[in-house]
Amino acid sequence: MASLIKGVTYAILPTDDMARARQFFTDKLGLGTEDDEGDLFSQFTTRAGTLWAIIGRPSYAPAQGVELYLEVTDVDEAFSTWKARDVETVTEPWDAPFGRTFAFKDADGRVLHAWARAS
Repeated sequence: MASLIKGVTYAILPTDDMARARQFFTDKLGLGTEDDEGDLFSQFTTRAGTLWAIIGRPSYAPAQGVELYLEVTDVDEAFSTWKARDVETVTEPWDAPFGRTFAFKDADGRVLHAWARAS
């Protein structure tokens, strides 16, 4: 069976206090932000090129969880394939500024995300 997953390419740390979290990573750790959307979202890029961000915690995210984004070849194909395999989905596929995505749960109930870059 061929895998639709290209790799884990993005991590998000949900937070209930964006200002405090952003200040920690910028002032304490010395990182710069890109795609900073104030109290909603701040993205960081490491020197190695890994993308990660902090985000105002969505209602479905645990208080101290980490959101992992699995890059896939085709979001809609992954959604329909995994749904047919009884994967519990949290959202339908939707378009975001970075590309197309949807959320699903793993075997332990953790919310993960599948995504593909905007073309």
